[in-house]
Amino acid sequence: MKRRSLLLLLLLAGGGCFRVPRRELAFGRALIGLARDIAFVDESQVTWSLTELSRLVDEAESALASSPQRSPATVLSELLFGRWSFVREVADTNLAFVCLPGVLERRRGSCVGLGTLFLALADALGYSASGVMMPGHFYVRVQEQGGARNVELLRAGEAMPDAWYGQRFPVPGGSAREYARPLSQSEVLGVVEYNVGNERRRQLRLTEARAAFIRATRVFPELSEAHASLGAVEQLLGNLESAEASYRRACNANPHLPGIEQNLSLLAAERTTATTPRACPLPPSY
Repeated sequence: MKRRSLLLLLLLAGGGCFRVPRRELAFGRALIGLARDIAFVDESQVTWSLTELSRLVDEAESALASSPQRSPATVLSELLFGRWSFVREVADTNLAFVCLPGVLERRRGSCVGLGTLFLALADALGYSASGVMMPGHFYVRVQEQGGARNVELLRAGEAMPDAWYGQRFPVPGGSAREYARPLSQSEVLGVVEYNVGNERRRQLRLTEARAAFIRATRVFPELSEAHASLGAVEQLLGNLESAEASYRRACNANPHLPGIEQNLSLLAAERTTATTPRACPLPPSY
């Protein structure tokens, strides 16, 4: 009898090997805190967002407990795009579709917005999930009993193979350290900051854009797009030496980044002729 009980305990432990203790919205708090720090939300909206995220976690926990044999990624996807009625946004760059509080309120998100919501839920529930970046795209990879599963948030959580991402979002030069790998939570925050910088640049709020790109490069040094975009903003602000330094960092992170050589050529011409800063082509946004 003791041996049978011990065997049962071992089986139960093995069944949960991809879960860790619930961490009380740790990543969700970081994402909501980022939105507060850039003045996207105030304290009342922070409180609402945390309450709403906690409610979704509780619902998800109940749904997962009632379906222990089903894939957690499938259950979470069905909740997101079924019961909770979240939808994708593929055209509007408004930060409401990127920052977690806006995604929660509007029930709508970009690949980054929906992806970070999924990651916040998985983190709170104790499942192993990571963000993954490709040129112009962001998705989630979950570790399950059968191995890694990709979750495509722009296709209602459909499981897509690595080859699909490679064909749809090809990497210039074949590879770069920022792409096709699990990102740390800090790096994911860097991707969000990069999106913040892009939107502030579109709004011509260049000082805020510069600050967001700096934060992105600090937490995600291999994010070449953030270095390049920081260089472009520095160039527009007339900080030509800083612009060149950022462009060089972008080249070091990813020598095949589209547009970077053109930006360097424009900068060299500007420094030679001492003309006023011109708008520069930038890498693709996420």
